[in-house]
Amino acid sequence: MVQTPQVTQGYRTCPVTGLLCHIATLRLITANYVMALISISIGGIAAIFVGLSRSSLVLLRDPGSYYLWLTAHGINMLLFWILWFEVALLYFVGTVLLNAPIYSVRIGWIAFALMLTGWAFVEYSVFSGNASVLFTAYPPLTAHPIFYAGYVIYVLGAGLAVITFFLTLYRARVEGRYRGSLPLVTWGAAIAAIIAVTVVIHGLISLAYVAFWLAGSLPLNVMIYRWYFWGLGHDAQYVNVTAMVAVWYALLALSTGLAAVKFINERYARIAFAMYVLFVIPGIGHHILVDPGFSTAFKQASGSVGSHFLSIPSMLHALALLGGLEALLRASGYSKGLLSWLKAIPWSNPGASGLLLSMLLFGIGGIVAQPQTTLQPNLLFHNTMWVPAHFHSTVVGGTTLAFMALSYYLIPLITLRRIFNMSMARIQIYLAFIGILTMILSMNVLGWLGAPRRTLVLPEDFAEHTAWIAPATALGVGALIFIASGVMYVLNMILTILAGKRTADPKILMDGLMSSYEIKDPSAAKKTGSLVIVVIFLVVVLLALYFASFIRLLSLPPIW
Repeated sequence: MVQTPQVTQGYRTCPVTGLLCHIATLRLITANYVMALISISIGGIAAIFVGLSRSSLVLLRDPGSYYLWLTAHGINMLLFWILWFEVALLYFVGTVLLNAPIYSVRIGWIAFALMLTGWAFVEYSVFSGNASVLFTAYPPLTAHPIFYAGYVIYVLGAGLAVITFFLTLYRARVEGRYRGSLPLVTWGAAIAAIIAVTVVIHGLISLAYVAFWLAGSLPLNVMIYRWYFWGLGHDAQYVNVTAMVAVWYALLALSTGLAAVKFINERYARIAFAMYVLFVIPGIGHHILVDPGFSTAFKQASGSVGSHFLSIPSMLHALALLGGLEALLRASGYSKGLLSWLKAIPWSNPGASGLLLSMLLFGIGGIVAQPQTTLQPNLLFHNTMWVPAHFHSTVVGGTTLAFMALSYYLIPLITLRRIFNMSMARIQIYLAFIGILTMILSMNVLGWLGAPRRTLVLPEDFAEHTAWIAPATALGVGALIFIASGVMYVLNMILTILAGKRTADPKILMDGLMSSYEIKDPSAAKKTGSLVIVVIFLVVVLLALYFASFIRLLSLPPIW
């Protein structure tokens, strides 16, 4: 017998959590998520051309075509896919988790319309060949005015969505929709939204500056643009990081059937979230460490000291999350040995595997970022493939993989349709991990060998630098594996939305997604193994690579 959800006065009760879901808000969440799927699909198609062209296969030989696809890839992956998903996430955690409706459905759709219009303008300008300026769009490179207009409209729409989220929280508090503090996941999303406000401000300033310069009203000062752009570009990545960490907590809770929640120190986690707001603005400067237009003292204070501080909250969250899972498993009877509990992790659960593999990839990205935060090693790595290795590890391996894993929960909860193919979901998570890990390690090797970033490398370049061929080939293989996983993800999500089995039975809806645990001995809930892992991985390995970069400097000519 098929169970049907209870629907009353525009709400239905979630059969899994028992929370109220505002039906009109769920439609808005779905619309934003569908646009995220469209954007990642476009970015994935572009990734085929970019990835294979940077491999030893050299798919594209025309620089014009290469930079068009590189711009399309960067804009769709770093901006559109992630922001569409994050708006959907903000609406979900601000309404469903609080038993509340969105502040205004009409304003939500206005924000969606603005983002859609801006998205269309930018996509048109890029694919018409009038905006091959890459993600950074550094002047004096210029694009068609439609590109800048679309960028501004999209940012304004995203800003309106963030404001709507804050108004939703206010309304939920005033109406008494929840008691006590915000749920931890909603708290993390709120911190991400606070950082997003700085993104919108910096973005509008940088884009307005370019507009006035193009109109002849202001002289060009590339340093002004670069500083404010990285207030957009860098802060946006920490919106992603903060949202990703909030998703990690959601995945830990959902994949363990909410059993791990009692082993998370929420006060500790909330403080770690708040640290992102404190440290994110001072960390802008590591992107301009090699630019001569700023003073050395300023760059060191912002790009080095500020960036090092940003590592602290991420390490705290790593310990909280891994420790919470270890404590749950030990309390459930897996307490022998320092690391024996790792075998008990439900690795076939896409939520649990997605969480841990995302954390691992993000940790690798954080480690390889550290040499970039100090001037001398930054000179070695800044314009090499080492930099794409870093942000592909964090934004793709960390954020995108976490968002993919959470989709396997959000879409069934929103649509009441079971995942179309659970086996595909399990395989997709591991394929994505293998693909991106192969890519980033290859990029790291290429960066260490001095292969340039952004620049199209042609066969004659490989003939001159034969050491690049092997890692470049591995890069292409990794890109194809990750693209295959992306196709599986998008296809599975579309089929789930359109043809997934409808059910309000929580066991059927969440089959394969929630692992059950029986707490046998709460006193055995130790976190020793997690502490050892975090210290070794994020401290010992990080420092080893950091100092290895300085040692390498000794072997280079004195000009360095």
